[in-house]
Amino acid sequence: MPKFTAKEWDEVRKKFRTSIMADTSLHSLAQNLEGDAWPVPGDEEKPSKYIDFTYDELLMLPEIAGQSARADLLVGILKETLAFDDPFGDMVEQVEESAAKENPILKTLARLEIPPAFPLQLVNLSEGTRIVCASEGVKTLGEFANLAQQMSTRVVIGGDFRSLLNALTHGDEAGIGEFLPFRRGALGLHLPEALGLAVAELSRADQVALALAYGAKLPPAQAPVAQKLDSARREALERQVKLRLDAAIAWFKDQHTAACAQIKQGQAFERYLVPINDPAREAIAAHLARAAFGAGESKLPSEAAPEPKKGGFFARLFGRG
Repeated sequence: MPKFTAKEWDEVRKKFRTSIMADTSLHSLAQNLEGDAWPVPGDEEKPSKYIDFTYDELLMLPEIAGQSARADLLVGILKETLAFDDPFGDMVEQVEESAAKENPILKTLARLEIPPAFPLQLVNLSEGTRIVCASEGVKTLGEFANLAQQMSTRVVIGGDFRSLLNALTHGDEAGIGEFLPFRRGALGLHLPEALGLAVAELSRADQVALALAYGAKLPPAQAPVAQKLDSARREALERQVKLRLDAAIAWFKDQHTAACAQIKQGQAFERYLVPINDPAREAIAAHLARAAFGAGESKLPSEAAPEPKKGGFFARLFGRG
């Protein structure tokens, strides 16, 4: 028996016609709600594909026909997404008012000396969460804090939106470090970790494949994740990461200047990246950000010169090997 009625579908589809989420991937919306995944593949799977149909017409579509549970899933995704869309309308305009209230996230930011102006662009978030924040004009951590403060308790939140919210609310330093370039036990934000998070935007399989392409030696446990990259795919991944790396370097200008001075005095760039604490991400950051720090060419294991061949007794005796 269907969970939702034709009347409920008509209500939700009419509201969605004016929603900024109408052309957002249903896969991303479902992922952010932490519910069942939208089962129909394809880039064209968006709310706008379905909302012009009546309920009876919806049930006759090839993607839905004979599967009332799929129709219920579609209605559920749209209804829960609207819970984000409706209550948030005036949030960004209320930033100053909200800042004056008790806000546990702002308290955490102040205690850990994390700047509220830090851009969400440099936070390790999923596409779905970025879409939600962008739809409300939220661009910084401070605005994220006020967005969370204004939320109605009836709003369903899931995915990494909730994970980041919980970490910042409770001051969970390990959890914060998954999203922000924060170093556990220290204060403020740090450029090496920011470079690592820039790489973290790639899937784990792409990280491992790219690191191996640079000659990195990774733990054997990561071998099953590896995949071979053709030149076009490799160049696309490099462009994607480079944009994030450049944005991180631009934000951390003072730390970048100090790091360049240290490297000029002889510190190894790879040593500077050790706080990333992930061999694949370190290798990628070392390769793609090296020029920006004025570091010399690295000698990865695959590029190292071979050891001289050892000769036998007579070769050593007569100086030939």
